[in-house]
Amino acid sequence: INRRYFRNRVAARITWGRRNGARRRSSMQFGSFSEEENLIRIHPALDKPFVPKYFLHSLVYHEMLHKHLGVRSHNGRRVVHPPEFRALERRFENYERVRRWEKANLNRLLHSS
Repeated sequence: INRRYFRNRVAARITWGRRNGARRRSSMQFGSFSEEENLIRIHPALDKPFVPKYFLHSLVYHEMLHKHLGVRSHNGRRVVHPPEFRALERRFENYERVRRWEKANLNRLLHSS
């Protein structure tokens, strides 16, 4: 992902997030990027055989975009997904397939954590 989309310019560690026990959720943050730790975390509920690699790759790509673009400010507010970010996000080769899979499996993901 780094080589293909960023010419190996995104130097960040990648790990699974911590498991906090089973909880029913109405939403889930699939991944995060910590600038302070230079670390991408992927939600451990996604470490399941039914989650396709292309979905995980899209999350890593999304978080690498955060590292690559940084956080912008507009009128004193943090903007983490500006239009440029969204346009680059859509360049991921399986973007539409990822969105379809996410929509079809969101409930399964929410209740598998």
